[in-house]
Amino acid sequence: MLGAARAIFSGITFTRTPYLTFCRYVSQNHGGQHTEVEIQAAKAWLATFSAEKVPKHLFDISYSRASGPGGQKVNKTSSKATVSLSSDRWLNPDFCYWIPPAIRSQLTSKKIRYETKSGGILLQSDSSRNREVNTAECFQKLIEEIKNNSHFAKEMEEEDIKKWEELKEESREKRLFHKKRQSDKKKSRSKKFDL
Repeated sequence: MLGAARAIFSGITFTRTPYLTFCRYVSQNHGGQHTEVEIQAAKAWLATFSAEKVPKHLFDISYSRASGPGGQKVNKTSSKATVSLSSDRWLNPDFCYWIPPAIRSQLTSKKIRYETKSGGILLQSDSSRNREVNTAECFQKLIEEIKNNSHFAKEMEEEDIKKWEELKEESREKRLFHKKRQSDKKKSRSKKFDL
């Protein structure tokens, strides 16, 4: 077994630096470490982005017969909207350029509600008898789901930082006090008395 592994890797030399570079690349792109500028841009995007600003030409949009009551209108018109994006396009920076990198990395680690088993997304709506309204509703659902799954830590206020520093110092003092007390206890046990 070991001989086979040596035969496979005999022509390859391993060095430490490329591996570390690779690990650093992976952790920066998928680990959620982003610059402060990227995080601020992502927060601004979350606050202002709406379904109307989504580049709809990137998505596959199809229409089919809706279910439910509606009589002849339902039977004759295709008003149910299905919006999809294949797995090779969803969260790919070339196609999902409109989603900031800080949010894209969060969506990579957490599946959203409309993500398929293959890794793409699929949204459907047939709440209205109008196909444009249903299409807009699909994009609205997508934006709401992205916003619900994107979270950033709040910046700490000055008084909170001061409070945590005080707690840290107090904890340190207690620890040192108990450590000293335990040390004194052990020293008192080991003293020899001359009589």
